[in-house]
Amino acid sequence: MGKRKNIKMFKIENREQLQKIQDEYASNPNVYELMPWAANTPFTEIAENIISDRDGEWATPLYFSITSHKSNYGAKKLCRLASEFLDKLKQTNSTNTRFDVLDVLSISSHIENGRITLNVLVRPYINGYNFIGFFNYIGDSPFDVAGGGDTPATGVLLVPDEIKNFKYSDEELKVYQANLDIQNKLYEKADYKHPLLNSIEKYTPRRLPMPEDHTNLIYDLKSSDMQLEILEDYEQFNRVFRDVMAHVSGIEYYKYCDVISGNSSQYAFMATIENYIKVEYIGKNRFETEDLKVLMEKIENALFHMYILQDLIDNPEVTDIKITRHSSIRARVRGKAYSTNIHFVDDNDYRRFIEMICIRNKIKQNVPAQTFTDQTDARYIMRFSLTSAYITPSQIPILHIRKIDRNKYLGNDLIRLGMFDEKIRDFLIDAAKTSRGVVFAGPPGSGKTICLNWFLEEGYEQSAEILVIQENDELFSDREGIMFEHVVNYPRDNEQAVNLEQLGQLALVAGANVFVIGEVKGPEICSAIRLGNAGCRTALTTHSESATETIPRMADLALSGEAKDIKSAMRMLKTFQTIVYLENFKVKEISEIVGFDETSGNMQYRYIYRREAPKTLGVAS
Repeated sequence: MGKRKNIKMFKIENREQLQKIQDEYASNPNVYELMPWAANTPFTEIAENIISDRDGEWATPLYFSITSHKSNYGAKKLCRLASEFLDKLKQTNSTNTRFDVLDVLSISSHIENGRITLNVLVRPYINGYNFIGFFNYIGDSPFDVAGGGDTPATGVLLVPDEIKNFKYSDEELKVYQANLDIQNKLYEKADYKHPLLNSIEKYTPRRLPMPEDHTNLIYDLKSSDMQLEILEDYEQFNRVFRDVMAHVSGIEYYKYCDVISGNSSQYAFMATIENYIKVEYIGKNRFETEDLKVLMEKIENALFHMYILQDLIDNPEVTDIKITRHSSIRARVRGKAYSTNIHFVDDNDYRRFIEMICIRNKIKQNVPAQTFTDQTDARYIMRFSLTSAYITPSQIPILHIRKIDRNKYLGNDLIRLGMFDEKIRDFLIDAAKTSRGVVFAGPPGSGKTICLNWFLEEGYEQSAEILVIQENDELFSDREGIMFEHVVNYPRDNEQAVNLEQLGQLALVAGANVFVIGEVKGPEICSAIRLGNAGCRTALTTHSESATETIPRMADLALSGEAKDIKSAMRMLKTFQTIVYLENFKVKEISEIVGFDETSGNMQYRYIYRREAPKTLGVAS
């Protein structure tokens, strides 16, 4: 991939050449000029009359440089840095007889396509003048990857080199495996007289330690946030932004709550905030007028949209977002949790954001924990899990967001993403039509809901009468005739609360021949069992830490319903036939229940599929 040079340099030896440069490169109306004498003044006027050549008219050539930089410097700050660089250049090349070895005629900048263009016009009285050293001075590069300079940064995973390049040698793996084998044999024989740890000199972990176990992984969002087209430098811009947000969270808080409750005008409120900025910051020369529009857009996003979380929500690789305090925002990407380098202004700012989410969704914070669905994003349905501040030690609420793509993944999409292959897809589509019940199991974030959502869309025949019950509106479809029902934990006005178990009981008389539960958590599983025994096909998801734990986990749920003991609960689960276990967005195992052994109390299985295990046992993949 090629590189693009971010500097152009012109040598100017006469008035005509300078006029051409003026016409071609200095006519931008939104330019910021650092030198007071150069503002709105033609280059020819500056060079001939304001700062004339000390060696005679046009005896010394001018040099005009055009450099391109990332916009996070801020146009105003970049001009100041250029002036500082030129002052140091003067000092470096000064002699006893001549200190002013160059005249600075103009330093200006403007923003275009997410980058700052810096224009510098000087008359050097020294040989070898070159402005390229400015890049070194500010820690920038005169080159960037072709085509990459005009695209604002998005979230990037910052994986330290010690993790990215880490690898155990073959010899280390061999020694590790030998020690683990010896330890496993002692583990199997361990008894009261021979405890495991008393039998070995050094413990060998079941999973090889990796650098990432003790090194924080960072999801970089600050770089994206810094790509603002502003004159002021980023830190000063952000300082004013934080001050204004603190003002809203303090003095203006109740007015703000009235706006998001729909009791007063958002337009009028924003006009009040804009006037506050003009009086307190622009009027006192603490902020650039030209940057007001960008600041107001950022404030509006913070107050009425998803604020600093929007980049995480927009990124399709981010499945979950978790916030435990204003400075701790984590994102799950491809099954791993990364800390982000963005944060709310302070705890009050974070609480204000929570209040906005709750008011927008008509949710009260007087219950310990609750989940609800937010439909305001164009691409994703967001399931919020909110833990109220009054049950946390820090007195700070905890928020977890699970994203569900509105553009449903279909079979070919999941094949492309590596969840399964064509054989598995075709088997599961067949299972939808022929299996008594299909269970999608796995740990949180494993992809089971996405898989069930696809299954719902492409698995069942068009003539199927389908009823879906769920806690939150995560399963959805464009197919006609599907009935969707959700839980109501905190009813409004004259409504009645309804939980999953009650929805399951209502399903018994709904006239459906396919019954789907978004996620079983308790006795509602018994409704699926009863419907399955009556000939209704069923499908559901459940949390499970392994394929072998799925049925025992479901048996525990059945015990909270109609099952009398664990054996009867296991026997009841024969109605489910196909178990699909997922991890890290991949189908790991598929098995079928073929019977129940009354003597041992164990389920009997037929194994349909198992993803190949890692070649090296005990090594984290």
